[in-house]
Amino acid sequence: MTTDLASKMGQELSGKILEISGQNPHLCMQCGTCSASCTGIDLMDLLPRQVMRLIQLGNARALACRSIWICSTCLLCTARCPRGIDIARLMEALRVINLRKGNEVLAPEKIPVDLIKEVPQMALTSGFRKLSA
Repeated sequence: MTTDLASKMGQELSGKILEISGQNPHLCMQCGTCSASCTGIDLMDLLPRQVMRLIQLGNARALACRSIWICSTCLLCTARCPRGIDIARLMEALRVINLRKGNEVLAPEKIPVDLIKEVPQMALTSGFRKLSA
């Protein structure tokens, strides 16, 4: 029974990711090239390869990890993936799933007014596009 539930949740997560990104996470062979290429790896709690594995297993922890928000979509992982998976799009899909659930990372009311005056408007706009619904 538990296996059936986990399998169903895994299919739901993979299905949502496929729908949003057009990428099949099950093509990943866990070679680690994405993790070796990642420029933000020092700040991530999970390596991109580990996020991919969680997605393959249907583990909701992939949605809760900090790594999906740290990903800068520099596309190095995508360019170097031997299976042709657009990993940056998968990370974006995980962010979109979170945002659709109302799980925002950047709330406008929590930004100090002094910071708003100093930060370039383009940086604020980019941050809101990536981190808020």
